[in-house]
Amino acid sequence: MSALDDQTILRETAIRVLDARGLVLEDVEIRHGGRMPQVRLVVDLPEDQLGSVDLDTVADASRALSEVVDADDAVLGSTPVLLEVTTPGVDRTLTQPRHFRRSRGHLLALTVADGTSYRARLLAVHGEDLHLRQEPGRDDRGRPLKRPQGTIERPVIPIADVTTARVEVEFDPPADLAQQLADAENTAADHPTAQKES
Repeated sequence: MSALDDQTILRETAIRVLDARGLVLEDVEIRHGGRMPQVRLVVDLPEDQLGSVDLDTVADASRALSEVVDADDAVLGSTPVLLEVTTPGVDRTLTQPRHFRRSRGHLLALTVADGTSYRARLLAVHGEDLHLRQEPGRDDRGRPLKRPQGTIERPVIPIADVTTARVEVEFDPPADLAQQLADAENTAADHPTAQKES
């Protein structure tokens, strides 16, 4: 079995290098074909941090990983490979609890098991529940849309009920977002199942 087939040493090495830079390994993608195999390491911030990964930190991690790979054939083998270190990007599908925790404060488009769709801001993740505030958006004339009738303004949805979820690109988040997140975290801790939708 080649080093590319058994990713154990690669993952251990990447985790060590990334951890020293405050990053976590999100995924490893290996593509065969072309002139040389491509190894793509997807990195992110730890789940308790908000914001985006600093690109200088990603570049530093990429240089450090390249040096390790060049010095030690046990990591990726002796055959040349194209190594890329990147971030998940805004189009990532949110599938794991850590993805949701990293997306606190963002506007999400999500669908739950019963087919209900939401456009809502993720204010808190408490246990396995998402604490949201619905934000229906605006029509093509810029007028605010109304929340679908019969829906709760601040639903609490179990992560297990979510079938699809993505972060929506947003150019003007609320100015008081930090306060909204703090208030939601306090409310979620005091009343974890308030307004729960099933």
